[in-house]
Formats: sequence, C-alpha cells, structure tokens
Amino acid sequence: MRIRLASAAVATGQIEREPSLLPSASGVPQRSHPIATWLFFAGVVLPADMSFLLGSAKFNPERLVIALLLIPALFLLLQKGRRFVACDLFVLLAAVWMLGVSAQENRPSELSSAGAVTLELLGGYIVGRAFFFGRLAVAEFIKGLKIAVTIIVAVAMVDHMSGKLVVNSFLGLNSEPEFRNGLMRAASVFPHAISYGTFCTAAGAIFLYSESRLSRIGWVGVAFLGCFLAMSSAPMLMFMVVLSVFSYDRLMKSNPWRWKAFAAVIGAVLAFIYLTTNNPTSWIVAHLTLDPSTGYFRKATWDRAFYNIGFAPWAGFGFGDIGAGLEFFDNASVDAVWLVIALRFGIPIVVFMLLANVTSFYVGFGRKSVGPTLDEYMDRMRSGFTLAVMTLVLVGLTVHYWNTMWMVWGAYIGIRASLYEHFWGTRHLSELSPAWYGPPVYAPATGRRW
Repeated sequence: MRIRLASAAVATGQIEREPSLLPSASGVPQRSHPIATWLFFAGVVLPADMSFLLGSAKFNPERLVIALLLIPALFLLLQKGRRFVACDLFVLLAAVWMLGVSAQENRPSELSSAGAVTLELLGGYIVGRAFFFGRLAVAEFIKGLKIAVTIIVAVAMVDHMSGKLVVNSFLGLNSEPEFRNGLMRAASVFPHAISYGTFCTAAGAIFLYSESRLSRIGWVGVAFLGCFLAMSSAPMLMFMVVLSVFSYDRLMKSNPWRWKAFAAVIGAVLAFIYLTTNNPTSWIVAHLTLDPSTGYFRKATWDRAFYNIGFAPWAGFGFGDIGAGLEFFDNASVDAVWLVIALRFGIPIVVFMLLANVTSFYVGFGRKSVGPTLDEYMDRMRSGFTLAVMTLVLVGLTVHYWNTMWMVWGAYIGIRASLYEHFWGTRHLSELSPAWYGPPVYAPATGRRW
C-alpha cells in the first residue's frame, strides 16, 4: 500500500538525506532559512517597549527585524513558481486602507502610527509567506518557536518569583504587577499579561499538531503553564477551546466530514444566539471571559463602540479622541482588536482583516482546500496553524493587540497562507490511482506523469 511521509524528525534523517521526497508546489526549491527564523524570533523575544531611533524613525526590535527581512522576503515571494493566493489580496487591501484613511488632510500626524501598525502586520505577513514555505522551513519555524516559548515562559516564572515585572523593571517602566484572584499576572517580555497569554495559547495550538505523543504533552504543557501564569481569562478560556477542538479532531479523524459537521454546529449555535438575544454580539463577548465583572465591562465597551462607529463608519476616528467623549466608555480602554481597528480605520478594515484570516485556510467557491496528502506532517501543520490563526481571531474579540502581537498575527496568517499554497500544488491522496502500490515519488501537482 502507498505510504505517507512520516511526521517525525523533519529536519534530519531521511528527509534531509533525500530532498527529492520533499513536496513542492510548481517545482519551487524548498529549504529552511535559519538566519531569517532566528531574526524573526529575536523580534518576538526582545521587549517591544525597548524602542530606539534610527535617523528620525522610531524602531523597536520587531520593526527592525521586519525592516531587515522585508526586501529578501519580497524577492523570495516573487520568485518563479510561487503562487498568489486570495489572502495576499486582502492583507494588502487592509494595509492600503489603514494608510489611506490615515493620510487624509485632517489626520496627517497619524500617518506614522498607522505606518507602524502596517509595517508590523504586512511585514510580518510577507516574512511568514516568504521564509516559511515548505516542510523544512516550517520545521525550522517550530524549532525557533520552542526556544522562544521556553525563554518567554522562563521570564514569566521570574516575574512570579520576584513579585514584579522584571522586563519593565529593567527598562525603567512601571514594574508593579496586576493581580487576579490573589495571583500575580505575569507579562514576561510583552507589554501586558493579555498579550503574553494570547501568544502562549496560539503557540499551544501549534504544538498540539507539530509534536507527537510525549513531546506533545511536554510542549503543550509549557504553553499552558505560560498561559496560566498570565492569569488572563480570555486566553485561558481559548486554551480550553483549543484543547476541545483538538480532541474532537482526533476522535473524528477517520471521518472526512468532521469539519463540515463542526462548522454546522457552530453556525446553528450562533443562529440560536442571534435569534434569542437582544444584543447577540455583546452577549457573545460578555461570555468570552471567566470573570463576570470583566464580561460586563467588555459588553458595555462593545455597546458604546457600536454606537460611536456609526458616526464614522468608513474612515473611523483615527488615533485621536473617539466619539463625543460624553460617557465613560468613550474614553475607556477598548479591549478588542476588532473594535479598535473599526474605530481607528472604519468598518472596511474589519472586512479586509476577517477575509484575510479566513482565506488563509479556506477559499471556497468549489476549490479544494481540505483533505489528506502524502505528507502527514504538513497536513497536521495546516490544522495547527488554522487553529492558531482562529485563536488570534477569537481572542481578539476581548483583547487588543499591539507591537509584537501584530507581527505574530501577520506571520501566522502568512504561514497558513503558504501552507495553503503548498497544499494547492500537492498531489492529494484522493487523486492517486488505487492500482498503484509501493512508496510514492512526491511531485508537485503539475501535468507531469509520475
């Protein structure tokens, strides 16, 4: 019978000795990019609050990393054989819209702030799309992610042992931590515990699929420990959802219709909520937290934000004052990335960002976007990065992202889009003749005979 490529020891062993076994789309040579990988994770691990000036431009570690990698990434992405996917268009539209509405005559001072967000999102996306295409590159990314998570969780443990935010203390910032239920909320290298917890949850989603057996337990356990140390309810609740989805996937693995059934159930639940509640979106947001008081605050935030968005639905309010400033929630922190971008840049940016996330793993319109291939490892990584992207999408309903998290979000979308591109150019098991036996010769989905 035909054998799928093993998922273990990706960067060494048979895969390294026999590169002809590596899947490729349109014959694009596949290789890892260790320098780019370690630079990327240096931008993740180094504190985003460690800002500095280069000329008249303000940089922090992740922006400097993106600036260094952007041009090489564009050359890689534009090489012969790479394909554009729908996600590329929507990320580009999101970036253009952010810059366009911020370049209006009455908002010239906001262009630098919009440019920073655009650089982090679009730059992270391009780096992810370009440098992490193919099995070896994805495996190199996972190696870097393990080291980054280890360092970040270790710093969070030092936060707890010292009783203060050690990175903030080192940078001369406020080092007094927040507490929840009597426990300190670690922030590690991130500016806030929420960002740190969200990063760990997304990493845990990837580790569930990148690792096997005991290794999976170990690395997912490290990510869960990191999430717990953050004491942030939305990432913690999302970690439970991630584990539940993974368990469902494992239990229903032999049923190819499992994701259609899953989507149907989610759709039915959402339809029920929207039909039976007065403010369905606010109700959902209020229940995306383990702390009732936090849920009430976020519900009120969403209700007031919807009201204010109605005054500037196309271009938003920019980075200045929001609404009339007559109520408390006009001036309070908006802890939801989807609301923040709508308030700053208008409703179209929400549409572009939502489509960018979804089309990174699903295009629809009759195009095949799921199903097993000969490479089990890459199949699993598609599932892992889909779950990581959706983690950032859903946690973003109650959490705002800034600095490093924009780069990470863009990179995860980009890597998932590259995995989709790779899948698009790969032979699927359903396309193979059942009369053929023996080990496969892995080839791109071109017109060539095997």
